[in-house]
Amino acid sequence: MGSPILYGQKRALVIGINNYPRESLNYCINDANDLGTTLESIGFCVLPALDCNFSNLYHMIDTFADTILRDDLVLFYFAGHGKQSSDENYLLPSDYNFDNRGSERDYIVNNAINVKYIMEKIDRKKYRVAIYLFDCCRNRIRTRAINTSQGLLPMIGSSQTLIVFACAPGSAVQDETRNNRNGSFMENLLKHITKPNKHIEKIMKDVADDVNLQTGGFQLPHRSSSISGKVFLVLNNDQGQDVTTLKAVTMSLIVTL
Repeated sequence: MGSPILYGQKRALVIGINNYPRESLNYCINDANDLGTTLESIGFCVLPALDCNFSNLYHMIDTFADTILRDDLVLFYFAGHGKQSSDENYLLPSDYNFDNRGSERDYIVNNAINVKYIMEKIDRKKYRVAIYLFDCCRNRIRTRAINTSQGLLPMIGSSQTLIVFACAPGSAVQDETRNNRNGSFMENLLKHITKPNKHIEKIMKDVADDVNLQTGGFQLPHRSSSISGKVFLVLNNDQGQDVTTLKAVTMSLIVTL
């Protein structure tokens, strides 16, 4: 094992949107709340954003990016509706309300958040590691059909970036629950993310395996990584420390090269 590299603060923006004018969802806010609470328990400073409209969502993204310091670990999570249009991925705010007048290609540009905007804002901060979790493209109807108009396109991030989709690119996550609270991706992520001394990519592999098994092969999370080395969110029993104390000091993360 090589020499450890110490990180700065662990920071997360956690977004959950249920209340859409069309096709409202059921479990996104639960998923965001539960992830936020769990991340705080392992030393993250968490900024929650729930049922945000277009302007508020932009504001929360900009506010979060402004808090990031050089060498921080950054985690971005979005649960809600997402779409691709003209080879771009968009996250839909709570007031997204395309009514089929005109072209959605024009509407989405001015009424949704381009994922590239988020990544570029974060990239400028010279983070050490960035983790993006897209638990979106939810649908109340189960279908195995690949439909890129409803699902996100695959993405490749900057250096030291992990991108995780809750389902395969171009497909949708069924908006259902098995524990009466969370979607399948979040239910299984919460089981693994607090485990100490476990590389983040191994965590996501185990989550993908569990989701695929739980959904009978319907849903298989997809990931793309440019991370070199092993990234541990929790070391030993850090998850049991007092959250207030953790927020008052500089957090560290170890990457083993």
